Amino acid sequence: MAELQAMRIAQSNRTLDREVNLFAAIDNSHDRPSASNTSNFDRNHTNLKLNFPTYAGEGEDPTRWIFKVEQYFEFQNIDAPQRVQLASFHLSNVALQWYRWYTKNRGQLRWTEFVKAFLHHFGPIDYEDPLEALSRLKQTTTVNAYQEAFEKLSYKVDDLLETFLVGCFIAGLKDEIHLDVRVKQPKTLSESISVAHLIEERNQFQRKTSNHFRPTASPFHPRQHQNSTVGLLGSSPSQRTSQTTNTFSGPI
Repeated sequence: MAELQAMRIAQSNRTLDREVNLFAAIDNSHDRPSASNTSNFDRNHTNLKLNFPTYAGEGEDPTRWIFKVEQYFEFQNIDAPQRVQLASFHLSNVALQWYRWYTKNRGQLRWTEFVKAFLHHFGPIDYEDPLEALSRLKQTTTVNAYQEAFEKLSYKVDDLLETFLVGCFIAGLKDEIHLDVRVKQPKTLSESISVAHLIEERNQFQRKTSNHFRPTASPFHPRQHQNSTVGLLGSSPSQRTSQTTNTFSGPI
């Protein structure tokens, strides 16, 4: 009986140890990411396929294309010596013709040289001095169109103060919006844009309400006399009696 009891105790201890080790293994697997999961994440990141943007040079924005290309280089970890060659593979039409002509006697270009020459050739005149164009920009249609043009130019100038951007934006607004935005004294560019949109909506609402409640003038109909010829002594008695009996039909 003693030996049988000792065997039962030993068997229960082994079962308890097995359960404790099993739970410990499960807990460690949840707390620590496995090597297979890490390798799968890296593999998916490297195997992600992105389309390289193309540029034909016909009415397209060159700065937007350069921004997309640099984002692609950074994500794919493209080395600096390979960037110009990879970008040239995706030029077509007028842009490819310009690249062949420009590199004919210059040889291989660095990326900074390529970007400078590319923007100088395909960019509009405003990009040569975006700060001057930003100071001359005026609102001609809606606030949305003015905001888009303002942001497009301000992105080309680095290290601009927030107060300078706010002043330029407010100065270019229409007179009917300009003064109201200045009264609000916005501190940031985003606040200035929001206030300009609100004032534009208010002005449009006021125009609609004023046109809706504007009184319409009733037409005036002159009375017709039977005899337009009046003598020196005035109208005849018959004409006077007919005029007094007629009722007044005009507006009060």
